This record gives sequence, C-alpha cells and structure tokens, in this order.
Amino acid sequence: MTVSCQSQNFTSVPIGVPYDSQRVFLQNNHITELRADSFGFETQVLWVYSNNISWIEAGAFSSLRVLEELDLGDNPWLQHLDGAAFRGLERLQSLHMHRCRLTALPADLFLKLYSLQFLYLQENLLTHLADGLFSDLVNLTHLFLHGNRIRTLGENVFRGLVNLDRLLMHDNKVRQVHRRAFRDLGRLTMLYLFNNSLTELPGQALKDAGALQFLRLNANPWACGCEARGLWDWFREARISSSELICSSPTQRRGQDLRFLREMDFALCPLPDPGTLAGTTTTTFSTKTRWWFSKHKPGKSAAKPAAGSKGMFQKTAEKNMRGLPFGSVKPQNPPSSSSSSSLPQYALSPEEVALPKVEPEEYWANYGSEDAASIRCFEMDCYDDPTLLSSSSSSSPSLSSVPPLRSLLLYTFSCTLALTLHLLFG
Repeated sequence: MTVSCQSQNFTSVPIGVPYDSQRVFLQNNHITELRADSFGFETQVLWVYSNNISWIEAGAFSSLRVLEELDLGDNPWLQHLDGAAFRGLERLQSLHMHRCRLTALPADLFLKLYSLQFLYLQENLLTHLADGLFSDLVNLTHLFLHGNRIRTLGENVFRGLVNLDRLLMHDNKVRQVHRRAFRDLGRLTMLYLFNNSLTELPGQALKDAGALQFLRLNANPWACGCEARGLWDWFREARISSSELICSSPTQRRGQDLRFLREMDFALCPLPDPGTLAGTTTTTFSTKTRWWFSKHKPGKSAAKPAAGSKGMFQKTAEKNMRGLPFGSVKPQNPPSSSSSSSLPQYALSPEEVALPKVEPEEYWANYGSEDAASIRCFEMDCYDDPTLLSSSSSSSPSLSSVPPLRSLLLYTFSCTLALTLHLLFG
C-alpha cells in the first residue's frame, strides 16, 4: 500500500496512516517534528523531505524494522540530531540528509546501520567528522559530503568503509589530509576533492586507494615545492582519469601543472625518509642523519662482534631506538686500521627496516639541524651523553678518530698543493 500526502500543508504527521503502508510520501509539507509513534511497522520507503522538521525524537524510527529508504533532505531547521535518532534501522539502505544545515554529527549516529549503501550529507554546515563516525557502515558504497565546511581529514575518519566506491568531498575547506586517511578505501574508484584549500596531499594517501579510477583535485592552491614530491611520484605511476593540478607556489612554477613537472624540478629536494616508504627493501642514510640501534643503556657493555663480521646495527626493540646527531653513531665494530679513512657499511635486516621511524613531517622539520647541540627524539627517550664504543684494540681506532669530511677535504687539498709545488720547483 502507498500513502501519498505530499504538498498538503500538514504541520504534523497525519493520524490514521495505515500501519501496513509500505510507501509513505509526506514531502513538501510543514511538518515540524517526528515522534516515535508516527509510523507503522511495514513501511519500506519514507519520504519527509522539504518540510520544517526541527526535532526527531530518539528512536523515532525504531519500529520501522524493514525500512530501506529514508529521505529527510531539505529540512533547514533540523540542524541537530540525537545520537539515537536512527536506532533499529538495520535494514536501511539509503539515507538522505542533504540541505539540513547540520553543524555536527554525533559519533554514534550511524551505529549498527550495517546495510546502508547510500549516504547523502551534502550541502550542510559540517566542519568536522569524528573519528570512527562511519565505522559500522561496512556496506556503504556512496558517500556524499560535498558543499560543507570540513577542514581536515584525520587518520580514522573513514575507518571501516571497506566497500566505498565513490567519495565526493568537493566544495569544502579541506586543507589537510592525513597520509593514512584512505587506508580502508581499497575499493574506492572515484574521489572528488576539487575546490578545497589543499596545498599538498601525501602520495601515501592515494597509494592506499589502489582501485582509484577518477580523481578530481583542481581548484586547489597547490604548493609545488619539495612538499609536492610524493604526490608527483604517485602521478608518475598512476593510470587514472585526473584533473589538472595548477601550481600556486613557488613563484617560478605558478600556473604549471604539478603532474607534468620534471624530475630535475625536485633535484635539490631531500630524499624521503626511507622508513616511511611502503615496500622498501633497501635503506639509505643521508649524510645529515644516522640511526642507532642498541640493546644496552650507557654504561652497559655491548656485545662484541665476531671477528671479520660486517659492521651492522644491533637489533633492538622499538623503545630502544634513538636518533643521534651525525658524528655520534655507534658502530657495532670499529673500522680496521687498514681502512681507517672510510666509514663502516651500515646494513639493516628486513625486521629493522620495518621498525617505525619518525613522522615525515617531523623528519623534514628537523632536516639540516641534526648537528645542533640539542637532539630531537620522537616518542622515545634519548641518551643524555651519547658516546662511542671504545675500540677493541689500540691498533683499531674508533669512529671518533675519523676526521670529518671538511678536514679530509682540506688535508687532501694541502697534500695535492704540496706535491704540485714539489714537482714544479723540486
């Protein structure tokens, strides 16, 4: 049975709607509230859009156990929702709440809506999405969030959306996306983020969305300096339909398309922190940063390496990993006297490569200042006075005896000059 009561100037849900009505159409009226006893048990489709609803009682739809479609859109006086507003709607497949001037969504609003496939939240006044807000929506395929005022996308905002196919977030104020924000979106094929405030987007975020086919990132003030390297790298391998990404900065790249920059444009940029690269099999250490792994605190004797063994970092637990300034690295075995002018080779096992490193933002924020007096350690404790291991014999100098690079260069130059003068003048 279908009940059609649209455009009748009702101010409340009419009394006498048959409880066995499967489709109830109440759109384009002046209804102001929805109570728990307003509807029958057999309703599958309920349209109450374009009304004046300002309040929905908690559990208002709890008796509608077979409801599949609920349209509450275009109710500009709604603005706020109780966390229990949709309790009991475990068969709901489509939920419309567009143009309701909603400013926030309770963290438990979508609890147990396991069957939901389509969620329309566009053109509201949302500024923030709580972590785990959509975690129960394991069957959601379409999420419409465009036309809001959302500013950031955190690490867990889309947690649980393992079947999401389309995510529309254009026309917001998004300026920051966590590099793991899309980690559960392995089936996402369409992502719209155009007309936001993005200056950068982590390449790792898009790597997590491995099925992506359509990407729209235009109308954002893209910064095309070193911060764009990760995104540029991702575009080099991506085979998708994408929009242009016009650079806003730096000045010399303004107006260029980020996708078509050349590798030489990033020639002066530091390499990414090797600990943050997914699938990395080799690890490179820059001349400005070294990692030291040790099982022992200062004052405890370190295990002596076997004779002739290769210089390796000792395996360690995460809590014992520390960052030290260049020149304060402790090798497991000191260099031999025959090769005192060269540093030992540092190699990591696969287990050590997988150990967590500092966040890339923190890494590059401190890049170039590792030689300063202070040592920055992230989520771990540091030695107060890092020292080198003592040499195993007097004939084997420690790493501290190796002259720094500047001294080596000066010494080499002096020797070369002296030799040249000797050859010329005897």
